[in-house]
Amino acid sequence: MRSFDQLIGLLSEIPDPRRAEGKLYKLPYVVLFSILAAVTGGNSYRSIETFIDVHRSRLNAAFGLNWKRAPAHTAIRYILQRLDPTGVEQVFRRHAAGLLDGASDVSQRTVALDGKVLRGSFDNFRDRKAAQLLHAGACPWA
Repeated sequence: MRSFDQLIGLLSEIPDPRRAEGKLYKLPYVVLFSILAAVTGGNSYRSIETFIDVHRSRLNAAFGLNWKRAPAHTAIRYILQRLDPTGVEQVFRRHAAGLLDGASDVSQRTVALDGKVLRGSFDNFRDRKAAQLLHAGACPWA
């Protein structure tokens, strides 16, 4: 799929901790499909497996793969947990920078705000019920 070529290229730069014999599923696609599963509401390794299993034929066609079945949730966990966090962060920072640089017009650059309430949090010192976190980040879309 042409629109994912750049991201797949960047994900290919993440060091793969598996031995050559254990690389039945290519790392960039496991990571990409895990991201797609999370974006669509997946919140566990089993939900990633289910996402890949449900959409496997479309994913195979779109990305030129020939996966006969989805990787097991244990394989997904093994792959993702063994990744080097620093290597993954560098790739995603480069991807984000590329998105920002791709916004040719300054009016296309915006700041995205994301707020979350920490469930179950309580500040006894100030007698406040819930702590809120606010994240801001530059993004190239409006």
